[in-house]
Amino acid sequence: MSLDLDVADGLPQNQYTQENLTALFDKVLRFIEQRLINDLVLPYYVFDDVFTFTDWQKLSKSISIYVCNTDEGLELNKESRGKDYATNILSYPSQLPKELLVQMGDVFLGELVICHDIVVKQAIEQDKTFDNHLTHLVIHGILHLLGFDHELGKTQQDEMESFEIAILQSLGIDNPYL
Repeated sequence: MSLDLDVADGLPQNQYTQENLTALFDKVLRFIEQRLINDLVLPYYVFDDVFTFTDWQKLSKSISIYVCNTDEGLELNKESRGKDYATNILSYPSQLPKELLVQMGDVFLGELVICHDIVVKQAIEQDKTFDNHLTHLVIHGILHLLGFDHELGKTQQDEMESFEIAILQSLGIDNPYL
């Protein structure tokens, strides 16, 4: 498992540590893998003859995380979603073919872009610690990279939120939706 982290110049590097984010990535993957054993389906990684559950288990997983400022977050949100505001986190799932993942020996899930200023602002507005809010958003983003999407309907939203809540609770963090 690997995580590539890049924090834009001028932002607090110490609030985004490779060690903490990698541990969180591992926690989410272990949570999901337990559910895969019990027939959970990953929307972006449907197992078949080309890419099996055994492949998923044995192959390393990786993501990239980029932390940006508000101006860059606004520009990226405009380009990718057509929204004229900076958002807290953007998820860019990998679109590599399953055959290539098996050949590469690594499942690159995609990239998360975190807008630092928005995370800080929301944490203050929601009376949460920065670390707890960031943890929630990274979990949320990783689930998006795996293909879970709360915008597809109530059932998908409930499933995704229940995963987020369970992972957060395992870390001693309260339900963010209350």
